[in-house]
Amino acid sequence: STRDWSSDVCSSDLLKVYVVCDLEGVAGIVDFKKQCMEEGKYYQQAIRLATMELNALVEGAIEGGATEVYAWPGHGSFPGGIDFELIHPECNLVMQAGDGGPTGFDESFDAMMLHGFHGMAGSGGVLSHSFYPFPQNIWVDDLRIGEIALNMASFGEVGVPTVLVTGDQAAIDEAKALCGVIETATVKWALGEKEKLGALSIQRALSLSPGKAQDTIRVAATRAMNKIDTTKPFKIKTPFNLKIEYTEAKYVDRFKDLPEVEMLSETSFTKKCYSLDEIIF
Repeated sequence: STRDWSSDVCSSDLLKVYVVCDLEGVAGIVDFKKQCMEEGKYYQQAIRLATMELNALVEGAIEGGATEVYAWPGHGSFPGGIDFELIHPECNLVMQAGDGGPTGFDESFDAMMLHGFHGMAGSGGVLSHSFYPFPQNIWVDDLRIGEIALNMASFGEVGVPTVLVTGDQAAIDEAKALCGVIETATVKWALGEKEKLGALSIQRALSLSPGKAQDTIRVAATRAMNKIDTTKPFKIKTPFNLKIEYTEAKYVDRFKDLPEVEMLSETSFTKKCYSLDEIIF
């Protein structure tokens, strides 16, 4: 049988946290092909590092009062960038849900946390990109967005605030621009671009050690729990105009004949959206 999460009634002794996980923002992750792709030589090591950081986050959240923690591993399809065998015993893992966005959350959750995140394409961060390597710029009306903003807005739709982001400095800066009071844990810093994969930036980087990164995240997660009542959910007003610019024309062709789509150039289009679900990229 399947569990009906919406039947979980929030009360003063129940504090539910949902963690959206990515991989490129984890300490020590700097090479997209070798560490972030399943066939990469160091992929298994990378997802172990991500899991250890997630476990530290879970510990910190529990220390801060969380009674239930759920995590969605959003890096690619199964296993999604997390090693299930090593997961914290108190962490409930949302599995086989794809990488199209977190699922299984509703207004019964008290907070959302972003773990292992990177900056959007063009941010100059470590492995910065927006969803995959080929979107160069994404705007919602006049706001330039990446994965951080869209995840925050998805939870904001149901009134859930985002209280923590962990990742590289570009990710932290991006989240703080959207929500100035958000708690943060910075685990690595860009030192200058080395090469590009489409719009994805391969950077020279400075990283904390795994142990130091985990300690930093644990402490930040505990602090973040104290910000739940004072952090407003981030929301995107609807309807809005979506505008996307790609690195090459071939990535735009599939959108040409869709409703509400207007081509702006051979590499960009705009689309009127009436909900977040209508965003395409």
